[in-house]
Amino acid sequence: MRNSKTYSLTLIALGAAIIAVLSPFTLPLGPVPITLQTLAVGLIATVLKPRETFFSVLLYLILGFIGLPVFAGGTSGISVLFSPTGGYLLAFLVGGTLISWALNRVNYQLVPAFVVNILGHLVMLVLGTVWLKFVTGASWATAFTIGVTPFLFVEIGKAIVVTIFGLAVIRALQNSNNYFTKA
Repeated sequence: MRNSKTYSLTLIALGAAIIAVLSPFTLPLGPVPITLQTLAVGLIATVLKPRETFFSVLLYLILGFIGLPVFAGGTSGISVLFSPTGGYLLAFLVGGTLISWALNRVNYQLVPAFVVNILGHLVMLVLGTVWLKFVTGASWATAFTIGVTPFLFVEIGKAIVVTIFGLAVIRALQNSNNYFTKA
């Protein structure tokens, strides 16, 4: 049975909602806070296919840019894009889609899925840090110290949670809809 466009749109909206619900939870840590955004992006990327992942993140970004308080700490607006953390938001599109695409290639096995999630989270960190460097005018060393170093172990922890929980969700839903039949 082929999945309907309505089903796909529902998954996209649900993915955006998951990111929006988890985004307000932040732990301030200098200009870049620890948030649950990357956990949410990793989760939807693990469970959804690349197309739905991309459009879920895009919808989330659009909602935030038009003024809904869905970004970290309840912020919103296009000005967030031009802030030091704006690059992390844009990196969600790339990192999330890459995670989803790569997971389809490794057939959702536990260890490869974990490696894919770690690499995807690192992509988001690196892209966000590049943006941080150019927006703030910081040196590469300073940008790396602010934008990557404090988050390495946190992102590894998120990747563990996302991999275990995401694969469990896929296995639980495999019998309910062929969309979740991976491999």
